[in-house]
Amino acid sequence: MSVRHAQTFTALAITTALAGCTVFPDYEAPRVMDIPTPAVPPNDSHPAFDTTLRIDTPQATEPFDSSRILTKPAPHEYQIYGGVRWRDTAPVLLRELMIGTFRQEGRLQGVVNETSPTGSDVTLVSDLYGFHSETGRNGVQVFVSLYAQLMDNRTRQTVCTGNFRITADATGPGIDQVVEAFGRGGEKLGQQLRDWLSDCLEA
Repeated sequence: MSVRHAQTFTALAITTALAGCTVFPDYEAPRVMDIPTPAVPPNDSHPAFDTTLRIDTPQATEPFDSSRILTKPAPHEYQIYGGVRWRDTAPVLLRELMIGTFRQEGRLQGVVNETSPTGSDVTLVSDLYGFHSETGRNGVQVFVSLYAQLMDNRTRQTVCTGNFRITADATGPGIDQVVEAFGRGGEKLGQQLRDWLSDCLEA
């Protein structure tokens, strides 16, 4: 092998090795998990709002803007659960959970997402900055952190803001128990968002 060919081969080998070494490998997980929308009974004890709400997909950066199920074993490190992923990205899962919980409550005239051609009165925009599990002295906990703003679509002014940091205990360290804890965290988040929105619109 000539010197030139040897140098080319070495460069290709290094490039290939680096390409296969990533912190979050991209692969097709055999198990695909979902967070179900919690069952919310219709709220007949409070008056309905003559308002259509648009819910935008939460903004997020890596590693939260992905379908990987994350854990945080150290303060400055994220890892993924192997062999499993969410059915969609975490922001999309949360958007659909929020839409489902507001629709089930039934106090709003309409609830749509950002792709709907239907007009809306207010928009819920948010930033997702926590969607992972952590292991502490009391076992595994799930964290969901969301900063939300309600915007008046006519004036483009912010009507209300809210900062939500949800925790939910897992019954064990396994992925099934962790996913169940994410479901309970989503239920808590939905309840807090409904209360927050109700107070905002009533004010």
